[in-house]
Amino acid sequence: MKKTLNIGWADVEPILQEHKGNRLFASALEQTIGNDQLLRLLSRYIFFNSVFGSGVANLAGEIASRQDLFRDADETIDIAADRSVEVAAEIFFAAIDEFGGNSSIRRSTHRSLAQATLKAVGSFFRLSAAELNKVARPSASTQLALREVRDGYRINQTVDEPKLFRGIGFHIGSEVLADQEFNMLDKFLRANYPTLVEYLRKTKVLINGAENGSYVWIQVHTSVEADHFNAAVAGANLALRYYAGTEKQACIKSWILQGIKEFGRTQTEFMKSLLERQDVSSVAAQITTRARPIRAHIDPL
Repeated sequence: MKKTLNIGWADVEPILQEHKGNRLFASALEQTIGNDQLLRLLSRYIFFNSVFGSGVANLAGEIASRQDLFRDADETIDIAADRSVEVAAEIFFAAIDEFGGNSSIRRSTHRSLAQATLKAVGSFFRLSAAELNKVARPSASTQLALREVRDGYRINQTVDEPKLFRGIGFHIGSEVLADQEFNMLDKFLRANYPTLVEYLRKTKVLINGAENGSYVWIQVHTSVEADHFNAAVAGANLALRYYAGTEKQACIKSWILQGIKEFGRTQTEFMKSLLERQDVSSVAAQITTRARPIRAHIDPL
């Protein structure tokens, strides 16, 4: 077996130390004053996260289809030497959770869980559907961030080798930073909005014929992202091990690290947008601190 380079924490940590995005997220949370600002921040964060599952699945498909690029040099049977699916499986691991594959609740995808969170927060603040639509409307900055995420995961592109390996790095960056983000959000909400958290933990929202816990989306991401990060790094190292192209391994590793930085830039710009001053609409005046009575189920807004 040939000796290969690896991606390790020593490679990722210096990038994180220079990264400002999560510090900006912490600032945005600290500067969130009032229920209207909280709802705006949550809705934009929920929307920002809405395309990651499809992005991961797309990237995994691009990797899996490259049987020529990932091959085991120690395998003597040519037709059995491709390892592209083995590399892709470590990336796709995150998509399994995103699409509800590990859920005991029927069709509780991470997207439906996020939608349940948003709808339940709107219910807690006693907003009608029209009022929630107005407050939660995605900003231009959030829409731009989504386009950059799609681009980073190579959706609707012809994917050459540099793009493919930077895409792997992009995924690594998204997982390690999301782990920090969700833990920060969970800590902030528990400390500053305990009544809201209690309501979300006890409220279920019906989406696509299934009841979804309203705090599950936040709670589950405080742990699964670390597992997704570890799998993503494992996938990167398998990609380095089985790479059968013409570039040197040092070049491939540099592309992966560039991808981590690429996601960092995308996330930083989105977090900056959360700090932008937002005009308070007339709907904001209708948001009160009065919680609805805790109950086991709410009707869809």
